[in-house]
Amino acid sequence: MTDAAITFAGFGLAHRRAGREETLLHGVDLALPTHGFYAFVGASGGGKSSVLRLLAGLVEPREPAPRVTGDLVVLGQSLANGFPAALRGDVAAILQDEGLLDERSPRANVELALRQADRSPLLAAGLLAVVGLDHAPDETARLSGGMRKRLAVARALASSPRLLLCDEPTAGLDPAGARTIAALLRQAHDQDRQRTTLVVTHDLPAFAGTLDGVLVLDRGRRTLRLEGPGYEPTAADTAAAPGDGPVAASEALHGVRTLLLQAAAFGESLLEAVRRLPPFELAETARATWRACVEPAPFVALGGGVLGGLATFFALQNNPLHGGMESALLTGTGKVALAVLVPLLAGFFFCARVVAGATARLGAMKRTNQIAALQMMGARPADLLLTPMVWAMAIGMPVATFAACVAASFAAMAAAAAASGTTAGGFVHPWLAALTGRDAVVVVGKAALSGLLVAVASWHLGIGPKRSSADVGEAVDRAIVAAMAIVLAVHAIVTFAEYA
Repeated sequence: MTDAAITFAGFGLAHRRAGREETLLHGVDLALPTHGFYAFVGASGGGKSSVLRLLAGLVEPREPAPRVTGDLVVLGQSLANGFPAALRGDVAAILQDEGLLDERSPRANVELALRQADRSPLLAAGLLAVVGLDHAPDETARLSGGMRKRLAVARALASSPRLLLCDEPTAGLDPAGARTIAALLRQAHDQDRQRTTLVVTHDLPAFAGTLDGVLVLDRGRRTLRLEGPGYEPTAADTAAAPGDGPVAASEALHGVRTLLLQAAAFGESLLEAVRRLPPFELAETARATWRACVEPAPFVALGGGVLGGLATFFALQNNPLHGGMESALLTGTGKVALAVLVPLLAGFFFCARVVAGATARLGAMKRTNQIAALQMMGARPADLLLTPMVWAMAIGMPVATFAACVAASFAAMAAAAAASGTTAGGFVHPWLAALTGRDAVVVVGKAALSGLLVAVASWHLGIGPKRSSADVGEAVDRAIVAAMAIVLAVHAIVTFAEYA
């Protein structure tokens, strides 16, 4: 056992789904020797990726976890009670979608992984050269499919892992490109005598001549076995599981579990927003805040201007006293507009402009395994993504609200002149007469609190499970509705408490 990189001891694995539970593996006893370079093969849907994600500590926390029996030991550490923190850095994964951070350059991707491993970022150039990317484009989004695979290898090697897990690293490549990646992985494996490499693949020919063994998931027997490097798949290895198949499970119980996990996840998101509030990357937080202050402001100001102008025009135009008490009418309109209506509308417009984009970005990162890649590096996604978003929205919404109030005031002045010939001097004093410093504090407080809670909601919905682009779209829709509901609730509660 001490010589094994991975040990399965009476190991069983079952997927939990609504209304059913499907056993994938049962009673597996197997030790995978250290320092080997292994392929991991088996029929699609048999559980290879599920095993790989267990080994990598990437179980989705918002869904009922797979039912695991027995024990699974990685590098001497049991996973019976979850993924041990001691394995972070010793285990790295190259995921099928690579999980590259397209907003960072190839070198910055590797430097981030090096910093998380407490290694010098100066090593990035050497790692890129090892995988043949010393002259790569400056933008990760411009990399070809093969280059993205190479960059994923370089980033995974940044922590010098003792166990390297690869999920379909040759998927989507032509045969020559697949053989190149296979050779590159073997070369990286041979450079570290402490490393064990496990590669999930359907493309065994690409790895011909590179393997020390083949781990076979026998779907029919629901077990694992270790074959020699010359193994070739048989029909029996790809046959469907006999007999019992999926086991009925309580759909109601599954729904309750999922609901409780979702509620716990939202509470955790809120705590994480407070706990990780000090910026981890000050420059990124400053950039995000600047964008949230500048980009939505014209759109929000336009909405504030329309509301302020229309409200003032119709208030004066429909004055039942026909011009009498005009000053008092302007005073009341100014108070209601600037302390209540315009800040509320500004919150709605800010959410419409910012929340959809933020949630879509997070959803795409979840869908393409960028969030999982950050976790594999040992990075906290909240540090790099949630913290900048919280600061951006908590500051950006008050700034946008201020822009809306200014625009509303100027539009109201123009409307007053059009409706009753009021001069600028005759407008300003009554319009601002009833407003106090406390009103300004309340408006800023409502906007800042709304921004913080909206950021948490966007984060929570954006990084939830994403199995398709439809899931990303649904998260965006839900985030917009949730954000507007938050703004409405905060403004209603605070306004009532302050002025009732």
